[in-house]
Amino acid sequence: MGRIEICGNIASGKTTLCKGMVAKRCYPIFEDFKKNPFFNKFYEEPKAYSFETEVTFLLQHYHSIKTQESSTQIVCDYSLFLDLAYADVNLAGNRHKIFCEIVAELHREIAFPSLTIHLVCPEEILLQRIIARSREAETSVTADYLKALSKAISLRIKGISNQISVITIDSNAIDFSCGIGGILELESI
Repeated sequence: MGRIEICGNIASGKTTLCKGMVAKRCYPIFEDFKKNPFFNKFYEEPKAYSFETEVTFLLQHYHSIKTQESSTQIVCDYSLFLDLAYADVNLAGNRHKIFCEIVAELHREIAFPSLTIHLVCPEEILLQRIIARSREAETSVTADYLKALSKAISLRIKGISNQISVITIDSNAIDFSCGIGGILELESI
């Protein structure tokens, strides 16, 4: 079948949308950030722990995709393009280069998704959502960081939009927890 990846900033609604995609006969795959042993350390000291944090998330995502049945339409509440955007913000020099080379190698094996859903949302709304969900590690997230990540995501999406299908959704304007209804027509995928 195919794979749909959801790409958006922190608290943009990726997981909520992914849960709603079950109604479209998609098998959801969720990121388990708690299984990344570097997650909390990254938020305490981003510069010191960014490389291992990003590589671990990337490999977790890759493994989750790789081990799924190919006969099932899957939807991921993460994206390898989002992993690249995080790397663009958090990594520099050889570490950034190595990370990008790893992603390219992984894409050679698992290919690009059949569809990427790009969620956009104003940073001030993202900050409100981050505060509301009360993840202790995320208390250090700033509007500047969210803006840098939004910009990196947009650049990555722009870079792939001529190679794969991309749907952009304003996740501030739509409450995914109320269902996705006619937002996405996935029968053509």
